[in-house]
Amino acid sequence: MRAMSYSTYGNAGVLRLVELPKPVPGPGQVLVRVMACSVNPIDWKRASGAYRLIMPAKFPAVPTYDVAGIVEQAGPGVQGFAPGARVHARIAEGTGAGAAEYAVVGVAEVTTMPEGLAFAEAAAMPLAGMTALQALRDLAGLTLEGSNQRVLVVGASGGVGHFGLQIARAAGATVVAVCSAKNADRVRRLGASAVVDYAKADAYAGLPPFDIVLDCVASDPGPFLPRLGPKGVYVTCLPGPATLLRSALNPFTRKQVKVVMLKSNAADLALLDGLYAAGKLQVVIDSRFPLEQLGAAWERSMSGRAVGKIVIDVG
Repeated sequence: MRAMSYSTYGNAGVLRLVELPKPVPGPGQVLVRVMACSVNPIDWKRASGAYRLIMPAKFPAVPTYDVAGIVEQAGPGVQGFAPGARVHARIAEGTGAGAAEYAVVGVAEVTTMPEGLAFAEAAAMPLAGMTALQALRDLAGLTLEGSNQRVLVVGASGGVGHFGLQIARAAGATVVAVCSAKNADRVRRLGASAVVDYAKADAYAGLPPFDIVLDCVASDPGPFLPRLGPKGVYVTCLPGPATLLRSALNPFTRKQVKVVMLKSNAADLALLDGLYAAGKLQVVIDSRFPLEQLGAAWERSMSGRAVGKIVIDVG
């Protein structure tokens, strides 16, 4: 099978198109013929070697965690995923292995796609969507129905941010989006009640305090703690020294600082699928690349200018 792979740490230039053996699903796994996968910053950050001490790559490494495709074969004892089923998942193991014509996925991570969801959108949803969901619901305490909370989403036009905005809005929260002026209309269409242009000196002037700040851009909670109410929660998907240090003080402070660490699971992905089926969740795609141009897709992600998700067409 065709796959993109790297055998040394480095930038996008280390990627190579290679031929690899078709994987075989084991117990509790399904083999998926990949139609699309998507790029997340963790892909190129791991390839750079930045996380080699805590998340070392096993070479040759096939990157990307998000996949959407068609079940080719179910492993021993697996039920509920017949060949031909349209599925998507966030692969939990290794460096992902989604940037290939076939990928093995654990049944605890994969779910059947709803009607009308295209493979590109389905591939864009898992990692970013579940990260936003778990940050808001599990760490920040967002009430998923009938919420009257005020939520600030920093980086609301990005991959995780545009999902977080819509999840909070679907829950009934009042959502204020932080993004550049050129993306203001887009985030309003996704449900933001107000937009903050981060480039303005007095960007937050006159805004009431927030119950939740979801920060998808920075790793320093300092500038946002004054924006929280007395029992507010700041949660980020980008851990850094300032965030980890401040989170250690949580037992002694009313305002909480937390870091989301994604846990792949089919139930949360199915919840996102339900929001999509109900017309409450859109998947914004920034750009699409063929498999052999994964390096160019990484460079687009590294630029920090992507609006929504970057998708790789495989099948």
